[in-house]
Amino acid sequence: MLKQGLVQVYTGKTRQMNLSHIGLALRATGQNLRTFLMGFLTHPFVDTEDKALSFLKPNVVVKRIPVATAASVENSPDSDRDKIRSSFKYIHDIILGGSYDIVILEEINQIVKSGIIPPGDIMNLIKKKPAHVELVLTGRDAKDEIIEQADLVTEMVEYKVEEGSWEVEGRNREGCIGVVTGNGKGKTTYCLGRAMFFAANGIPSSMLQFIKSPLAYGEVIACERFPNLEIKSMGEGFIFEKTRPSKKHREAARSAWEECLREIFSLTYRLIVLDEINVATQFDLVHPDRVREMMFLKPRNLHIVLSGRGAHPEMMEHASAVFEMKEIKHPFHRGIQARRGIEF
Repeated sequence: MLKQGLVQVYTGKTRQMNLSHIGLALRATGQNLRTFLMGFLTHPFVDTEDKALSFLKPNVVVKRIPVATAASVENSPDSDRDKIRSSFKYIHDIILGGSYDIVILEEINQIVKSGIIPPGDIMNLIKKKPAHVELVLTGRDAKDEIIEQADLVTEMVEYKVEEGSWEVEGRNREGCIGVVTGNGKGKTTYCLGRAMFFAANGIPSSMLQFIKSPLAYGEVIACERFPNLEIKSMGEGFIFEKTRPSKKHREAARSAWEECLREIFSLTYRLIVLDEINVATQFDLVHPDRVREMMFLKPRNLHIVLSGRGAHPEMMEHASAVFEMKEIKHPFHRGIQARRGIEF
């Protein structure tokens, strides 16, 4: 059970779905937390999402509303609206029951924007939720009053997506390079979500963590349930902005980079996430020129994702897709420290 449950909001203007809540479910499972996900709208890769989350049973329970509505929620028929309202009453009981540590309302922001669920109902839910329950609200165009009440808000900003390059299910045979950067929360969990989708579709995937040390992080524990997914934490821990990286940080980064090159050219994987590689280049633990060379020399069908704040401009220029997780609110500024199952 969480000692302190907060309210998270993942929003933005892009039509690309933020997968941070999927990665959060993986991390929480590794720390033996229970997650309930209510899917309010259908989307093109819902089957892949359900397949990925099925590996996390019984810690993760998924319920979806059988609606016909896909993209145009504003024009949804009355029958769908009635189903959504009825399901919201159900989720109200789930949250107040307190049996789950995390409750995710997937695409609820669009439902509220459409007027099917009034913002006041969400505000009331936030006010009444048990203190130990983490409430996660996702979807485009979150209402200002909900953002005001949330503890953590991340806006996903899309800078570039080359046509046909960024298929979250791994359907495109030719690999692409993506950059996920920004000061907002959710970069690693977004990448975890994408790796889970690939792995669920039988595509061998790997995540190399350049900064995190080899501790019992939730995602590392839970990925043992996943076929086709490996995570290696090869760093020495968090690096503060105003401190000079120690010798052990440099040696760990060198070892991680060597392992990265071995994995890339082994042809074992179709997706490799270099988690916090942007931080490693920012602190000159890995030279940006080496990363740029790798981007040009990687095997053609390999997908690479470079994550972490402070992405190098050249990496973004040569990437097929670039996303920023923009910080709107972060509980760290209120003195709330990292929590087991949520941040690690």
